[in-house]
Amino acid sequence: MPRPSSAQSGFTLIEALLAATLLTLALLLGMALVLQQRRIVRRLDAQRAALHEVEATLESLRAGVLPLSSQRLDLRGPADPAGLTLWITVEPAGYPPGLWQVSLSAAWTVDGEMKGNRVESMIWRLPT
Repeated sequence: MPRPSSAQSGFTLIEALLAATLLTLALLLGMALVLQQRRIVRRLDAQRAALHEVEATLESLRAGVLPLSSQRLDLRGPADPAGLTLWITVEPAGYPPGLWQVSLSAAWTVDGEMKGNRVESMIWRLPT
């Protein structure tokens, strides 16, 4: 059946506007993800650095470089005023003598938001 000569082919104005609206919405959502990426990377970098410092401090306690006592370590520097602070809590674990319960709590600031982490471990030192 032949088409009438007065019929037009193509998209209607409503269809074109709807397609443009959907494309704009998709682009805006994609831009939001791109803009948040830098903040997410900063947060993950700070968390990784804090965990590295907690592990290094725990190894220093195990090796005897740091005294096995409750203390606060302020690791902020002049270039990083919102840096890392560690709290070390040491308590005797009970039996056997020489076994200590050690808890390391870390606090740091990223983009004005406080973050934290806590690690617990046991350390053996010969009783003196």
